[in-house]
Amino acid sequence: MTPVTVSSGRCPFAGVALACRDAATTSRSAMRRTLLPLLLCCLLPLSACAQAPAFPLEPDEARLVTEDIDRFWQAWDEAADATDAEARARIFQARYLEPGSPGLETFLRLRIGDAGKLVAAIDAHPRYYASLRRLTPKLEDQVPRIRDTLRRMRTLVPDAVFPDVYFLVGRMNSGGTADATGLMIGVEMFGRAPGTPLDELGDWHRAVVGEFDNLPAIVAHEWVHFQQRARIDGQPTLLQAAIGEGVADFIAELGAGRHINQHVHDWAEPRAAALWEEFRARMDGTDYAGWLYEGANARGDRPADLGYWIGYRIARAYYERADDKSAALREMLDIQDFDAFLAASGIDRELGGD
Repeated sequence: MTPVTVSSGRCPFAGVALACRDAATTSRSAMRRTLLPLLLCCLLPLSACAQAPAFPLEPDEARLVTEDIDRFWQAWDEAADATDAEARARIFQARYLEPGSPGLETFLRLRIGDAGKLVAAIDAHPRYYASLRRLTPKLEDQVPRIRDTLRRMRTLVPDAVFPDVYFLVGRMNSGGTADATGLMIGVEMFGRAPGTPLDELGDWHRAVVGEFDNLPAIVAHEWVHFQQRARIDGQPTLLQAAIGEGVADFIAELGAGRHINQHVHDWAEPRAAALWEEFRARMDGTDYAGWLYEGANARGDRPADLGYWIGYRIARAYYERADDKSAALREMLDIQDFDAFLAASGIDRELGGD
């Protein structure tokens, strides 16, 4: 995935689905009783948890919301005649952000920040953003594949819920995130295509910007995050964060046929044993440097998000060792003891440890 940070108001593996699934099957008063313990322990903003909607239990009933993209291009056209960045920011605020969907409202808070930051990203990559216009109409071509992926996710996790999925244009810092509102997908991180002007992008963006064909995989990845129920107090350790992301990539691959971090795997696999030793020495701390969420701060040719790879390897090893695969998937979505999960995976022996 284009990196999904665990700050900015979202509880990693927050278990939003637990409240939403119960909301879909219980009365309003029972829903309040279900939400109460979630409010006490979840790191999500209280208002987001309290207003968690009753999402459907069937994948074909999930809403795939694209209306914000049309508003983005309306703002783009109007801003073309503006004389300075402040004027363009006012236009994007009025035409794109203010009338936006609930998903865009959440993405603005968690990822975009404000109209000025959005315009700054556009101004830093003007030809790249302009090239997205020929691609966004093709989003409709991905809808059947996204629906098929969600149906496969339903077979993997039969008691899952299917939140709204919002397709948005952000500021090149997130391919996707999830909270009680639903799944938010930043389509600008999937603009790679023949003729796309990538020369405006830095090394990290050139490595992570994907194609529209990757949209089912990022939807699946964020969908898994929505189903995760682990309770983590405070800042997650590197181990907890890496497993959370790796589980999302692994289960997404089962449903979508791919994950979103192949370039990371390609770099990491020839170095697996050495990377495992490095990770093992640091996994109980909360310093993610060199492993997670570094984005453009990555050093040299080392990918920014190796934690996704090591978490995936741990999740895959756990799944492959399990006799009951369905039970293994349920356990992966509800990890309460990450050290025990790591030990049960047998990854230390697999990667050449003691």
